[in-house]
Amino acid sequence: MKEETRFSEYVENLRHENGISILSLCEGLCSFQEVSYLETGTRKLDRLLEEAILERLGVGAEDYEIYMDYAEYQRWGERHHIIHCISFEKFGEAERLLKEYHNRYCNKLTDAIRSDSECCNVGYLAVDKLEMQFYLSMQAQIQDFVGDCKEELGMLFLKALKLTVPMYEKRPIMTLILSLKELNLMLEAERHRKEGERFSRYREIVEYIEAKSLDRRGKAKLYPKAVYYLYRSMVSCGPEKENEANGFRQMGKIGSKPFDDKTIYQLLRHCDHALEILRDNGRMYFLWEILFMREKLLNSLQGECDNIEDKETLQVICQETINWRRALESVYTEFGVPPKTSDYCYLYVMKGVSCINDVIRIRRRMLGINAKELCEGICSVKTLRRLESCRTVPQRAIVKRLFERLGLSGELTRTELVTDSSEAHKLMEQLRESCNKYQWMESERLLEKVKKLVSTKIRSNQQALMRKELLIQLGRMNIEKEDYLKKMRTVLELTLPYDAFLQEGEKYLTYEEQLCILNMMQVMDRQGEELLTCMRRFEEMYRPYIEDELYEVVMGMYEVIMGYTRSLWGNMGEYDKADWHSRKMIEGCLRARRLWMLHDSLYDRWWNYKERVKKGIFISKALDDTEELTRCVVLSKLAKSNDEEFYLKKLERL
Repeated sequence: MKEETRFSEYVENLRHENGISILSLCEGLCSFQEVSYLETGTRKLDRLLEEAILERLGVGAEDYEIYMDYAEYQRWGERHHIIHCISFEKFGEAERLLKEYHNRYCNKLTDAIRSDSECCNVGYLAVDKLEMQFYLSMQAQIQDFVGDCKEELGMLFLKALKLTVPMYEKRPIMTLILSLKELNLMLEAERHRKEGERFSRYREIVEYIEAKSLDRRGKAKLYPKAVYYLYRSMVSCGPEKENEANGFRQMGKIGSKPFDDKTIYQLLRHCDHALEILRDNGRMYFLWEILFMREKLLNSLQGECDNIEDKETLQVICQETINWRRALESVYTEFGVPPKTSDYCYLYVMKGVSCINDVIRIRRRMLGINAKELCEGICSVKTLRRLESCRTVPQRAIVKRLFERLGLSGELTRTELVTDSSEAHKLMEQLRESCNKYQWMESERLLEKVKKLVSTKIRSNQQALMRKELLIQLGRMNIEKEDYLKKMRTVLELTLPYDAFLQEGEKYLTYEEQLCILNMMQVMDRQGEELLTCMRRFEEMYRPYIEDELYEVVMGMYEVIMGYTRSLWGNMGEYDKADWHSRKMIEGCLRARRLWMLHDSLYDRWWNYKERVKKGIFISKALDDTEELTRCVVLSKLAKSNDEEFYLKKLERL
């Protein structure tokens, strides 16, 4: 089995595991042949279509590394700037960019959309439909923000949805195979429906998400929203109308009957499930709204509860919910970001994207390989020069061979493991989580299971598994730090010479290579020049993304790498630099609705403040010790973090 076809076989295996036929998978979206191309690896599909197929198979994960040729990469960049402007409420700029995007990529379907929304999907390429769907979806968001007519918005969402789901409202939702974006368009079409929202339709969508094989990230992106929309439709009251009602039973009715306990408990079950999904995934999509909903439901139950113990338990849970909501509100307010999830741009953000042409150019120079050496037996120097200067779209076969010579996987869409096993992917996710929680025996057990499912002949697999093995050995104190450092460098150098990272200049590193270096840094001499050099190189890599406010593209790895580096800057007395990273990370977490690093960034900021106070350094803004640490305690508990006890001890010492 070839390395470059593992992803294709993984897609095929996913389809079989979910019991989905090719015809059902491609219905309304693309041709039978296009799915076959993807599953056999005989042709690279446009990334928009590849992503839509993966979503229909239940994949919503964000840990992919994706390589595009310069033309597709440029188109991705244009989409991302539109998404970014909407997320940051720069609607004038977003409208201008969206119009330009439409003129370049969406003209083929414009007339069909205007004339017949029921059958405009017939006879057009999948990528054309997806481009138009993106355009209509972004246009609707902008118009929703500026307060356009609800009826017009409903039609926009419906047109966008029917481009790829022509059978909507003709068949039960449960019989369709839908992507996250298609489900989201259903929710929005219902919310803006001319005749009014139907709680029965929202319930169908909630049940669909519960029943289908969506992965953890996919559920986190959409389930809380569907649950909250179901609640809103039933009670006609959200956080923005909080003062209009004192209790849940007075807030809404189904027909002419008030809600009974069974309905309230059912909503609370959905609500709690949504909350746990968000906490387990470290995400905040509709988290503020879910906490509001939970608070109202619990208050309603307290009013009807006769048992004192049950009532006290409900009060404790309700107070915890209130504490979480208020802690979030205080951070959102301080950093000027609205707590309400008012856009769904996060569904369209494509992370881990790199331009093939740039990667080859940067990597070759990093490794000190001249053009003739790299090309030998693969292509001409002239072809490489044209490729590196973005004057040609590279052939897939040439790219794979060049990548392999540069220490990169031949797959152009990949996760940390090159495998066709969906079970291996799930186990690897569990392994990451157990390592993060320092559960070393469980980590060891999971690692052994993964090893049996993947090929260790593939270099990138060797690197990922060996790195985990060393981490576990260090965690269990079965290896000395010096030996660990030496062996981790050997693991890194399976694909990248360490010295190539240390030298100045533009860099491209895979996720796994970055993590190898981070793990080395964690045991380096805190006073040594080597650690300082690593910190500077990572800062050089990530600063352009953060200064350009492109948090969404790199936020996951930025949190991991620069979260650690930021703490080191603080320990070295570079408080301004550490605070700069803390602020950028907090703003990024709030904008991108990411939970895990929020309490950690707030704590680092407070720690830097206390160090300044001790040393008599000028402080422009005083922080309240109790307030800051209390927020850290509350938010760490919300994030299910191991740091809660640490913050509590700090708070007690005050």
